[in-house]
Amino acid sequence: MGSLRSVKISFDSLAGVDGSARFSFGDVCSALASVSGPIAARPASEHPARGTVEVHVRPLSSVPGTTEKLLGSAFKGIIESACLLGQHPRTLTQVVVQALSQPSSALVAAEINACSLALVNAGSVPLRGVVCSVVVGLRLDGNETQFILDPEDEKLLDGTFCFALLFGITSGSFQGKIPPSEVVWMSSRTYNGVPISLDTHKLKLATELARKGATEVWLRMRESLGGSPSAFDHEEPMEV
Repeated sequence: MGSLRSVKISFDSLAGVDGSARFSFGDVCSALASVSGPIAARPASEHPARGTVEVHVRPLSSVPGTTEKLLGSAFKGIIESACLLGQHPRTLTQVVVQALSQPSSALVAAEINACSLALVNAGSVPLRGVVCSVVVGLRLDGNETQFILDPEDEKLLDGTFCFALLFGITSGSFQGKIPPSEVVWMSSRTYNGVPISLDTHKLKLATELARKGATEVWLRMRESLGGSPSAFDHEEPMEV
């Protein structure tokens, strides 16, 4: 149940980078991301068969800590799932993510979406698809389990799930305007001190609600680009 808050997207044209984008859920959850590269990789980090990705996450205030390092590692894997890194071996793509609001699961989703848009805006890294992220909230009431798409007040819930889905064509073809999607990352957060455990059926319900929300994000991203060619407009299967 529930629906997405208003989605706001802008391309800030930051100096000294190849692409940048700002993504917001509503008025109080926003993130900015920039992309530089591919550039020549340092000998210690270069890979002979593919490019490498480096992600730096910055909090709203203070210096990056353990949380930002863990997010950077997660975002690296998510970005690598969307990029065709084999086309630029021995290179490095640097992504910088700046939080513009207080920490929350929704902020993590906004940061992932900002990364995707910055990559598309840069146009310098070949993509197999676009990653879109949303949060699904969990409320437990006795034996009832309720899922809420993009909850505004997460602390009133028992927990949250942050999903990242890759939209793209890896083989064959598809009907309609929206490409197929697959979950490439998910994290959970609890607010009552009890670990979240879902059976297969409930996890499927949460995933399908996330897919619905991520599809809305994908459509808003595509609209924000107007008629510009991008990873949203592949007519042929994308290389894996």
